[in-house]
Amino acid sequence: MILLEKKWQLPQYDEEIQGSPLLDRVLKARGITTPQEKEAFLQSGEGEWHDPFLMNDMSVAVDRILAAVRNGEKILICGDYDADGVTATAIMMLFLKRLGGNADYLLPSRLVEGYGVSAALIEKIRAKKPDLVVTVDCGVANADEIGSLIDENIDVIVTDHHEVKDVLPPALAVLDCKRKDNTYPYEHLCGAGVALKLAQACCLRINGQESKENTSSLEGQKSTAASAEGLSVAADEWENFIDIACIGTIADVVPLMGENRTIVKQGLRMLAQNRRLGLFSLLSLVRSNTGDMTVRMSARDIAFQVVPKINACGRLGDATRALELLLTSDVKRANELAQTLVEESSRRQMLEQQVMDEAIAQIESDPKRIEEMRNPSMPILVAGENWHVGILGIVASRLVDRFQRSAIVFSLDPESGMYKGSCRTAGEFPILECLKYCGDTVAQYGGHKRAAGVSIEAAKYSAFVEEVRKYAKERNSEKDEQVIEVDQSIEPEDMTLEEVQELSALEPFGEGNQEPLFLVSHLKIAQAKAVGEKQNHLKMSLSYTSNGQTRMLDSIAFRCADLWSDLYVQGSSVSVLGKPSTNTWNGETRVQMVVEDIHFTPIGKTIWDAPQVLENLFRNGLPLKSIAKIGNCKEEDLRPTGEEMTILYRFLQENCKGSNMCDLTLLARMVTGKYRKPLHAFKISRILDIFREAGLLEMVRLSDERICFSLLSVKDKVKLEDTKTFRVLYRTAETAGGPG
Repeated sequence: MILLEKKWQLPQYDEEIQGSPLLDRVLKARGITTPQEKEAFLQSGEGEWHDPFLMNDMSVAVDRILAAVRNGEKILICGDYDADGVTATAIMMLFLKRLGGNADYLLPSRLVEGYGVSAALIEKIRAKKPDLVVTVDCGVANADEIGSLIDENIDVIVTDHHEVKDVLPPALAVLDCKRKDNTYPYEHLCGAGVALKLAQACCLRINGQESKENTSSLEGQKSTAASAEGLSVAADEWENFIDIACIGTIADVVPLMGENRTIVKQGLRMLAQNRRLGLFSLLSLVRSNTGDMTVRMSARDIAFQVVPKINACGRLGDATRALELLLTSDVKRANELAQTLVEESSRRQMLEQQVMDEAIAQIESDPKRIEEMRNPSMPILVAGENWHVGILGIVASRLVDRFQRSAIVFSLDPESGMYKGSCRTAGEFPILECLKYCGDTVAQYGGHKRAAGVSIEAAKYSAFVEEVRKYAKERNSEKDEQVIEVDQSIEPEDMTLEEVQELSALEPFGEGNQEPLFLVSHLKIAQAKAVGEKQNHLKMSLSYTSNGQTRMLDSIAFRCADLWSDLYVQGSSVSVLGKPSTNTWNGETRVQMVVEDIHFTPIGKTIWDAPQVLENLFRNGLPLKSIAKIGNCKEEDLRPTGEEMTILYRFLQENCKGSNMCDLTLLARMVTGKYRKPLHAFKISRILDIFREAGLLEMVRLSDERICFSLLSVKDKVKLEDTKTFRVLYRTAETAGGPG
């Protein structure tokens, strides 16, 4: 059992904004205070488009693509298998077909060719016999492979958004705003965003609407006219693909500010119009769960309901089905593909849960692994044979959330003798620095500060683990623990339907503009039950008192039922971190809190609210009488009874298999809720000391609040009263009480 309380970073109390509309509170907390600043932010994203020809090499790319279309050359679009790569490929395919181009596509398999224009993918490119290759969402890191295509007289245009290495690939044009010599005013476009800008540039050139700065010379004017000769398309044709770019932008978690905000804002409006058959079919399946087909899709809906279904195909092997969904103009095929994506997403979830269960079992079966968590910089390291590599990153993210520390999840391929892993970080843990520290134990790695991929030869895996341990020992920083940052503290009655709906003015939410996270205190759980197809979500009715009346707040905690069902029971007083939203069912729209985390409400007694204070005093030898005085309680309140020892042992036998890591305050709340008998953390700590000394369990204290332990198999009867801690507790009050 893993039972840990997450840390919250609470905002400073600002009396001036209390009572203000929720929208104004969030804006002020984000530094937007004046009416002018408010209007500018809320209106941002409305038509904020930069000149695409400001991007390095754009003119060259447009010339070559339009020439290829005009001459009937074969153009091959090489994308990636994730949602950004699929949407970028779809944009280019649809646009080139609209121009009348001879276009085809190629998406790599995550399991076979891997990411990018790899050596394995080159063979498939050659087989297609293209005259021009256009990469989307990949290619900037594949200089050697692209060079080999150039040597074979195949022209290549690279469009990408990933970090650029020291040497650019030797392509005709490299469109990437991460170039060191970048001239484009916005650097955070995703792969689909860059593809959209390329389509925009082509439309402008065909219609002679390119800015004079880009065709200032007579020679330049002749060149642009020649490249567009014989082609016809509306100047705003590129705008028809903003909805697809919107999905890619949300999927790739790029900052939703500037031009990305424009793409998503306008894209969401287009998605609501259901103009694309494949997306209409997919959105229909998603929206059917709401009970109202007219509900407006938000960026959150796209991120959690649509993107995973597009990603699922690529994660499990074949992304072409997701791409075909975006390309198809056949109603029957659109419905079939949408259903396939939903089924693939369900299969991905099943595989993900299997790997997650196995990963947790590995951790819980290894006391040393849990003891290492005494160091907040030590990542979780788990590995399994033939775990599906497409879901390793998702599992790593879930482990970070569960254990509040960084995680690296590996899959061993016995045939290749390689471990392939995905890394996700918590706090400020520098994963790339850690991988670099591991030296030649690592075959290959790459990524960014929050996520990375890594490959290791099987023979070097143990050495790699030791290097990670050494790095964590040298670093050992509490800044590497996960902390949840809270926007504002509000009252439950502040969340009226009108005010919650007003928060949508802040959308689209995403990186750089997170959905507001509020703290709501003084709530009581009136009802809690597991819901969902797999009974893995926890739906709660939270009661509060307003103007002398008891009112209810609906809430839902996704994928938390297994952890919370036995902890946050009916009658518990809690403080909740959540995101106010609306839920429509059978035509009725109500406020619903999407719960991110819960803490128990302090009850005003040290033994319940701050037992670590008393724990520290006890372990430093202070007499029980003095501890009771400081804790404002009686000595007998600190001594566990025989009945309480029996209750706790029964609980441990029923719920704590293998190695366990618990925060004592949460363990106390769970036991109390289950047996309806108050048993606070100080007593539980003493009982565990007694059990350890009696040989009933092994235990390591990670801190005054957190322990790890495992039960031992015992055949003979034990005498608890013979243990040192028992004698200390029950000696006379005048005798010193610490166990030393």
